[in-house]
Amino acid sequence: MDIDKLAQPDNAFFEIVLNTVSEGITIIDRNLRITFQNRIVTQLYGASLIGRRCYEAFRGRQQPCEDCKILDVLKDGQERRLIRDIALPNGDVLLVELTSAALRDDDGNIIGAVEVARDVTEQKKAEALLNKTLVEQNEILRHLNRELSDATGYVRTVLPHPITSGAIQIDWRFMPSASLAGDSFGYHWINEDYFAIYLIDVSGHGWGAALLSVSVINVLRSHALPDTDFRKPHQVLFALNNTFPAEKHNDLFFSIWYGVYNVHNRKLIYASGGHPPALLLSSTAAPQVQTDLLQTPNFIMGGQQDVNYQWRVQDISRPARLYVFSDGVYDITRTDGSLWGLNAFIDYSARSFRIDQSNLDELRQHVQDMAPGEAFDDDFTILEIIFE
Repeated sequence: MDIDKLAQPDNAFFEIVLNTVSEGITIIDRNLRITFQNRIVTQLYGASLIGRRCYEAFRGRQQPCEDCKILDVLKDGQERRLIRDIALPNGDVLLVELTSAALRDDDGNIIGAVEVARDVTEQKKAEALLNKTLVEQNEILRHLNRELSDATGYVRTVLPHPITSGAIQIDWRFMPSASLAGDSFGYHWINEDYFAIYLIDVSGHGWGAALLSVSVINVLRSHALPDTDFRKPHQVLFALNNTFPAEKHNDLFFSIWYGVYNVHNRKLIYASGGHPPALLLSSTAAPQVQTDLLQTPNFIMGGQQDVNYQWRVQDISRPARLYVFSDGVYDITRTDGSLWGLNAFIDYSARSFRIDQSNLDELRQHVQDMAPGEAFDDDFTILEIIFE
């Protein structure tokens, strides 16, 4: 096709088609002279540029641009694409995507090039804003992760050291979830005869849950509940429920298991409020294992005030191990999407029980093998109490 014929203004069909598109279209001959421009280009520059060389008309230059894509297209016929800023006569600067393609005659000879200019100014502004927002969000996430890391460290500072000798020995495993839930625990001697053990799980995740959890632990450890006999679990739960109402603590509730062991008569007095049962495993005639679930049907902490709490007594008549844990130990989603669950955890614990050997590391590895991710959805917290 003859380019001179193609660019004639009396070609009505040609003009109608190219003047209806939203992109600026320019035809340039082998001498870099503009032979056609559509209506968009005329509107942007306020005049006809036909007959002028492209580098002078568009860039105000006396020589072709060093990175001229039109020259490359005229040389090898390969399409080129780039994004460039264009200064308009009215002072505006547009960011345009330029696509340049070769025009050929009927014999396939390159006789010029067509350049299509698409305004991408708003698109690039939107992309820049999006990138800025993503950067800001990433910084917020990094800040939150630092805060959660600080919170995890803070929670660990209030956790007691394991007890490795004596009539009562305790070990534990605490692995916070990715977003830090509200697990914490403690144990201490009330006096020379009574030993207290407790674990709480606050609803929700993050700093708020962690701070409430630590506050409750500190209250229990320091015996800071008025008119409360800390040897009596039902009194402790009653006082905690009234001291930490949910409406005064950002609507956060918590569950608790609280037990007191008398080392002389070997009785364990306990009460739980909305918490999973503690698991007591003891040896009988080998290879049988005695399994007892220690739980009371009490409400969660922080709900209705002045609720009376039930308590129970468990005889520890033989060497035994007591496991106190949160639901993050067994609410594990396996790789097939199924939930491991409390019953499966109890069955696993009974099968792997050895009176003379801890199974905490074995349990942790078993759970990690089941869970598909690197971090748990909830805090993994478990205490192992050995009664000699």
